[in-house]
Amino acid sequence: MFAEMEIGLVDAITASALSAKLACVETLPELDGDNLVQKFAAQAPAVFVVAGVHASVQDGSITVPFGLACVARNARGHADARRGDGKTLGMYQIVSAVLGLMESGRAGGYVWRVTGVDLMLDDKLTKAGLTCAVVHVSTTAQLPAGLDETVLADFTTMRADYDVKPQVSAAEHTKWVGDVPDYLTSKPELQDLQTVQP
Repeated sequence: MFAEMEIGLVDAITASALSAKLACVETLPELDGDNLVQKFAAQAPAVFVVAGVHASVQDGSITVPFGLACVARNARGHADARRGDGKTLGMYQIVSAVLGLMESGRAGGYVWRVTGVDLMLDDKLTKAGLTCAVVHVSTTAQLPAGLDETVLADFTTMRADYDVKPQVSAAEHTKWVGDVPDYLTSKPELQDLQTVQP
C-alpha cells in the first residue's frame, strides 16, 4: 500500500506536463542537511516525494500523508527563483502545478487531496540560492485485511551472528545487525550464512 502510494505520486508527476519543465522527479533521498541541499541545488527545478511522519487510523481506514517538495533555483536571484523568469520555472509555478495535479487527483490507485503548503525558510537553502515549498497531500485507504504472503519473496537466506563474550554491550550488537554491519569497534566471534535449498 505505502509503496504503491509513493511510486504512484512519482509516476503521476512524471506523466504530467509539468515533468517536461523539471530536471528531476523522484523520492526524497535519505541525506543529511548539507548533502540534501547540494542535491537540491544540483537537480533544481525538481519535485521530491517524501512520506509523511504520522498516518492516522480510524474505523478501519488509514489516512496517509505525503509531502511533495517543490525546489527551484535561479542564478538571477531569489525573486526569479520564486517567480520564474520566463525560461526556468519558479517555485510558485511548480507549487501551483502540483496543487492542480494533486487536488482530487489519482495516483497509485488512490484519490489524493491537498492539505496544506509550507514554505521552507532555511539559511542553508537560501545560501545555496534555492527556494523550496512542500505541498502536503493525503489519501485515505482501507486497512489491509492481513498479511498478503503473495508479495513476499521466498525465504532462502538466514544470517546469524554469534557472540560468546558477555562483556560486549547491546550497542555493539546493534551495530552488527544493521543492513550494513559495523565492525569498527568490535565484531562477533562467529558468523554463519546459510542458504536454504528450495
